[in-house]
Amino acid sequence: MPARPKTHLPGRDVERPACSRAEAAYQRLKRDIMEGIYTPRQRLVETDIALALGVSRATLRAVLVRLQHEGLIEIQPNRGAQVRAFSVAEAVRILQVREVLEGLAAALAAEQATPAQLAELRSIVMEMEKTLAADDLLGQLPLAGRFHQLIIEAAAHEFIDQFLSMLHAPLMRHQFRIILVPGRKDESLAEHRAILTALEHHDVVGAEQAMRRHIAQLRRSLQQSSQLPMS
Repeated sequence: MPARPKTHLPGRDVERPACSRAEAAYQRLKRDIMEGIYTPRQRLVETDIALALGVSRATLRAVLVRLQHEGLIEIQPNRGAQVRAFSVAEAVRILQVREVLEGLAAALAAEQATPAQLAELRSIVMEMEKTLAADDLLGQLPLAGRFHQLIIEAAAHEFIDQFLSMLHAPLMRHQFRIILVPGRKDESLAEHRAILTALEHHDVVGAEQAMRRHIAQLRRSLQQSSQLPMS
C-alpha cells in the first residue's frame, strides 16, 4: 500500500526538503562570515554551528565544502574548518579583478538603471554626505556597500553578481582601515558622486571609467593602510 501523504496541520510548519535546509544554511553561514560574526582564522566547530543552523553535521560539511570552494573558509585535515584570513597582498589582487567586473557592471547599469534605482543611488550619496559631515565612518561603510550592490542589481547580469559576491569577503577585515587613510573619506565621496553623475547621464564609458578609478584608488589606499599603526 502506498504511503499516506503527510497532512499539513494549521499552525505547524511543513518539513523543508534537505536541499532547502542546506541552501538556507549555506546562505546564513556565508552571510555571517561576510558580516564578521565569524572572524578571520576563527575555528568553525561543526557541532555548535550545525546546532545553530538547524542542520545535520553531514549537511553542514557539504555547506563547508561549498564555502571552501568560494575561498571563504579553509578545511584542514584533522583540524576542521576555519574562516580564511586574506592578506593585504591577496586583497590587492582581488581588487584588480573587482575593478574589471565592477567597471562592467557600472557600464551596464548606465544603460539599464531604472529611475527608481537612480533615485536610490542619489539618496545614498546624500546619506554619505551626512555621515561624513558627522565624521561617522562606521555609518559610511554600509552606505558604500549598498551603493555598489545597487549598481550590480541594475546591471542585471547574473554572472557579475555571482562572481562579485565571491570577491566581497576578502575586504571585510580591511575596509575600516582603508577609510582611515588620510584624505580617503573625502576622496571616496567624490568618487561615488562621479559614478552617480555618469549613471544619471547614461554615460556608459564614463560610468565604467569612474568605477574603475574608484576601485583602483581603493587598491592604492589598501596598500597605504597596511602602513598604518594597528589600533
